[in-house]
Amino acid sequence: MILATEKLLTLARKEAESRHGIVSGYVIGSAAGGDPVFGGTADVDLVLIHEYEPALLREIVPLSDEVHLDITHHSKRRYERPRELRVDPWQGPAMCEPIFLHDPTHFFEWAQASVRGQFHRPDNVLARSKAFLRRAHTSMRELEGEQRWLRGWLRALLETSNAVASLEGFPAAGRRLMPQLESKLTAVGHPEIHGRFLRLLGAERFVQSEAEEWVTSWTSAVNAASKLSSDPELAAGRRDYYLGGYLSMIEDGSAVQILWPLLSTWDRAIHAISPSGKPQLHWPLVLDTLELSIDHASRREAELYDLMDQVEGVLENWAERVGA
Repeated sequence: MILATEKLLTLARKEAESRHGIVSGYVIGSAAGGDPVFGGTADVDLVLIHEYEPALLREIVPLSDEVHLDITHHSKRRYERPRELRVDPWQGPAMCEPIFLHDPTHFFEWAQASVRGQFHRPDNVLARSKAFLRRAHTSMRELEGEQRWLRGWLRALLETSNAVASLEGFPAAGRRLMPQLESKLTAVGHPEIHGRFLRLLGAERFVQSEAEEWVTSWTSAVNAASKLSSDPELAAGRRDYYLGGYLSMIEDGSAVQILWPLLSTWDRAIHAISPSGKPQLHWPLVLDTLELSIDHASRREAELYDLMDQVEGVLENWAERVGA
């Protein structure tokens, strides 16, 4: 049974207050925006700030079969220079409009006030967008061998697209990142970037009627991987969270919107199960269909670099127009 948003926040608050050595706790993402439920499942993105370096960086805590806490752990030291976090492309937006759950010493309130101050000033907006583009270049330079090529390339593609999306708000993320990205890029006046994002993913080769079969194979891979890997993204709660979203979009006739998160998590699962010799089922066929296998790597890298050049021009034009 799905719980109401207020109940989810209450459970998250209790979790934060029950932990030892916690300075502050806050919620970000869809739960902070009041819309955590999608496809019959939900997560609550809870950030816990520790007095000292945390033992874990991330953990998944089930609340029910349909709901879990996705907990990120930070040290207090990370927040000591909040003005620098203001221009961090992920951390800055996360701190801009969270829900405070636990902050007895007002430490996070102090840090958040510094981040929000002049957050929307054009030079700070541009700094976050440029940071995304720099990260994309770094991801491309660090592309690994055959098994991990796709992971880095997908990350670079999202970072490149978010460089433009961030000009008019927060970056796209999570299982709904593709419809978010379309909306944000349209709002900023650059729907053509979304079109290129889709083409780079091979969306024109994707067939809606095959989506359920792909998702079935994805589920099998994630089930196998969860028994072999400690990766939080492959935990059972995350599987159901993504699966609910995938099936909802397929049912709505918008199956193409699952592509980026499906590929990203499937790649993680395949990497986890490969040493075991377990069959990869549909995965090679999916990559061939979308032309995202290693055989197409050189062309896909060149196409992405071309998009990055276009995005750099978009940022330059935006800066000139707004005086950033």
